[in-house]
Amino acid sequence: MARRITFALLCGAGFTALLSLMLRLSYVNLLASLLLAPGGMIQALLRGSDSPLAILAANCAVYSVLIFVIATTIAGIQKRAESRRVNIWLAFPVGVLVILACVPTLDPLWPTGMSQLATQEAQLHEILPVGIDLEQARGVLRSQGIQFWEHVEKYDNVIFTRPEGSISAASGDTVISAQIWTKAGQFPCSYRIDVVLLFGKEQGLTKRSIHRMRICP
Repeated sequence: MARRITFALLCGAGFTALLSLMLRLSYVNLLASLLLAPGGMIQALLRGSDSPLAILAANCAVYSVLIFVIATTIAGIQKRAESRRVNIWLAFPVGVLVILACVPTLDPLWPTGMSQLATQEAQLHEILPVGIDLEQARGVLRSQGIQFWEHVEKYDNVIFTRPEGSISAASGDTVISAQIWTKAGQFPCSYRIDVVLLFGKEQGLTKRSIHRMRICP
């Protein structure tokens, strides 16, 4: 029984790590992401962390149980599962796969570019302070190569609503908005920075929202 459990754990860990690494391959990443879905669903049901380690651990548990059931019911696999030599031979390649799956640069399941994203957010807050006038803000956005949209509100209106707050505009206020796509991401999601700037009738920035948005398929 102990060897069968060890066999199931090794196979479950190796299969999960291999699926995670396969996410980098464009022609199989859809299949790999579907096979990794059980772990993500478990995390969602338990309202747990969506960290890569938690998702990998949940998938490892799922596939280990599945492999244990198979090894218990199919005589040929059961014989191999109870072989000490088979478990020893499995340990090395599975260990290598698990180590590789824990390297963020190799495994897209881990988030990348998050420190750069935070730096970019902080920089935007710094160069677009409350009080800056409309013409200066336009110049700042153009100098950063940021495409933006601008319009004047015709009516009193709530122009922006997010969990961290909302922005209300009065008739005659000028609104500038921009969406800045970044290189940050965590499979299968990417991140962009949403910018909303509200200028009063005196053309000064009165309210702003500069926050990251997680975009998932």
